[in-house]
Amino acid sequence: MTVDGTEPVTGWKDAGDGLVAADTDLPPDPDFNAVFLDNARAQEGRWPNSGPDPLNTTWAEADPTSTDQHIDDTDLADAGWTGATVHLWAGSNPWAQQTGTVTTTGPGKLDFKGGNYRCPPLCMGNQNYRNYYLVGSKAALDRPGEWYYDETAHRLYMVPPKGGMAGHTVTAKHRLWGVDLSKSSYVTVRGLNLWGTSLRTGDSSKGVVVDRLRATYISEFSTLPMPPDSDLAIPPFEGHIVASRILDSGVQILGTGNTLKNSEISQSAGDGVLLRGTGNTVTNNYIHDVGWMGSYTPGIEVNGNGHTVTHNTIRRTGRASIDTAWQLNGTEFHDNRIAYNDMSEAMRTSRDGSPFYVCCSLNGTGTSIDHNTAHDADGQVGFYVDNYSGHFRLHHNVAWNTGTRGTFFNGHTGPSLANEDHNSSYGMGINGNSVLLSGATDASGSYISNIIGPKPISATQTGDPLPVVRSNLISDKPGYTDAVNGELWLTAGSPAIDAGETIDGITTDVRGAGPDQGAYEYGAPIWSTGCNLPGCVQRVRHGTWTATASDGTDAAAVTDGDINTRWTAASPQSPVQSLTVDLGEPRAFGRLSLDAGRDTVGQPYGFSVSVSRDGTHWGEPLARVSGRSFTQDAVFPRQTTARYLRITLTASGPVPWVVNDLRLYGDGPDASTTLQAEQATVVRGVERGTAATGVLGSGDRVGFRAVNIDGGRLTVRSASSCPRTCSIQLRLDAPDGPLVAVVLLRGDSGGEWRERTVSLKRDVSGTHDLYLVAKGGRQVTALDWLTIESPASQE
Repeated sequence: MTVDGTEPVTGWKDAGDGLVAADTDLPPDPDFNAVFLDNARAQEGRWPNSGPDPLNTTWAEADPTSTDQHIDDTDLADAGWTGATVHLWAGSNPWAQQTGTVTTTGPGKLDFKGGNYRCPPLCMGNQNYRNYYLVGSKAALDRPGEWYYDETAHRLYMVPPKGGMAGHTVTAKHRLWGVDLSKSSYVTVRGLNLWGTSLRTGDSSKGVVVDRLRATYISEFSTLPMPPDSDLAIPPFEGHIVASRILDSGVQILGTGNTLKNSEISQSAGDGVLLRGTGNTVTNNYIHDVGWMGSYTPGIEVNGNGHTVTHNTIRRTGRASIDTAWQLNGTEFHDNRIAYNDMSEAMRTSRDGSPFYVCCSLNGTGTSIDHNTAHDADGQVGFYVDNYSGHFRLHHNVAWNTGTRGTFFNGHTGPSLANEDHNSSYGMGINGNSVLLSGATDASGSYISNIIGPKPISATQTGDPLPVVRSNLISDKPGYTDAVNGELWLTAGSPAIDAGETIDGITTDVRGAGPDQGAYEYGAPIWSTGCNLPGCVQRVRHGTWTATASDGTDAAAVTDGDINTRWTAASPQSPVQSLTVDLGEPRAFGRLSLDAGRDTVGQPYGFSVSVSRDGTHWGEPLARVSGRSFTQDAVFPRQTTARYLRITLTASGPVPWVVNDLRLYGDGPDASTTLQAEQATVVRGVERGTAATGVLGSGDRVGFRAVNIDGGRLTVRSASSCPRTCSIQLRLDAPDGPLVAVVLLRGDSGGEWRERTVSLKRDVSGTHDLYLVAKGGRQVTALDWLTIESPASQE
């Protein structure tokens, strides 16, 4: 069943100047209007034009002569911009975006009112960042599918598709809350689809269960106003602009003892999920493509006490993946559990922040932030406890490719009391500190131990008792399995094994002479993060990739897997400049992410992506991207398999283009990555745990949907005490489908975890469902993980 929050718009007539118009009443507040053309989000008319992905925003750049309420831009079209909304991402360090209203315009300039809170660092002017765009003006309509709503005349204008409106369907949003449970308790909603609308419970709701929800295009808005005083828990001041729209967007789980689980939530200008109240649960959800308007609206906003937020995959967010809003929650935030979440591709529209972000003046007593992964983010930190917050206990977290730091406790000229980080692992793509506690006037009771990281740990030595920093391993060779792919578990001979200290409540699964340093205990099953729904695992395993630049410069930084290294072209951007990437072997992918780093110059002004199987014969480009986003995504119309890809510039630019990192994503999991058994999308006859499964009996199975395979060798990590010959069968597409491998288990591991590798009966390629089926007895084996690789990739 689908609840559709939109209504058809009909009666289109010619409106002159290449436009059509229809008289229609849209919702009373025009800030929340949304229009869809042929069941896809139509873009509000804007200048400069941008692509269809709101997280790949194209920005105009104001001239340095601009001031805090004035923009000079020689490229600005001379048009009727008065009354338009100006969207700003500007300042010396713009950690949030703002909007204002254009008051006067002239050739190459405009004045506006609003925005510019705390100038600097959040203002237009002669600043490091001078980004802006314009919406809300009929003058911006210049591309098919763009729309503008005249709220006075109640008329919707659109640039029609090529060939006119015949055969096309237009709908417009009419309902903010397609499912409103704000006055309900003890209700179960299961298997519902939402389109162009959202769901909420209320402050008095209890015992509501939302299961298997699929919600798409849940929230849309075009302005970022200051939250009303009634929404703020502490006296308002203009810095609270960052909290704009937190309370009026997203799927909202409010009240006490309510649950959101097993759901996919995507496409929101604001929150993915708002969690408020006490004792609510958000678990096993896939949340993505949210928060593109650039305030502090995250994938999951956590306010209140006693909540459980676990096993969620949160990907592609404008700012944080998981966030707390201190302005709305006051200083009360305790006894929350945030664990086993995977957070990636965060901070797409901000520079100062992190996938996991706490702010500010919060007392996190009783709160545990543990067993989470943060990676491939465009901010500066993996886990960030900001501005005077204290009593947060972090442990067994993992971060890589998060920029400057792994974890940051920021006292910021105030107290940072009793914050802890234990047994966390930090990998490549961190170039400042693995853990930093700085700026604190009082850091009493802070404690950092059993950390593995590539960079030093530093803690301001203030307080009584002074911060403790000990039993940590700082090394660029700590014995990780595969740092480039974020597999930061230990290999035999690692100096971290048995080298940690005992921490009550933290080092509870010790194997050997003592606790290990880092997030994974050697010899124990490997815990994993994120959900087990389709789409939760997409990143293509990074192999021995190489890049060649058309200008002959050394392009090794493009494919080294480190977000902090950079390739820079030899000359300003011009069409036909290119990078050619050899993936070493054919890989299946449907999206390319090109990361140009965190500064303000060097993003490509436009590029195309072509692929080849042999490096000689190239087809037509599969994707074209325009604009100047800090990270740009080329999305292909279908998943493709190729060994080579070529990125070719299609536009000129005043400075050389740069690339810090290149990542690929598929439509499903990559079999050459480590497929964790507890993340299987099908489980039969056995319980899954936070690491591995229980013991499978004969006929029990785990399965993975739509896996991308290109290989001939299977490796399985399992623990078997089978008293006679047992086996694990690998079958394709069904539990009784083609048998491609048998792993014999002869009980010789004695219940200890062991890796076994066998060749497949034939090489397998393409997309298949995979099933591991146990055979041979009542207790065959427990499963930890599996991979399928080509023999060459293991050499």
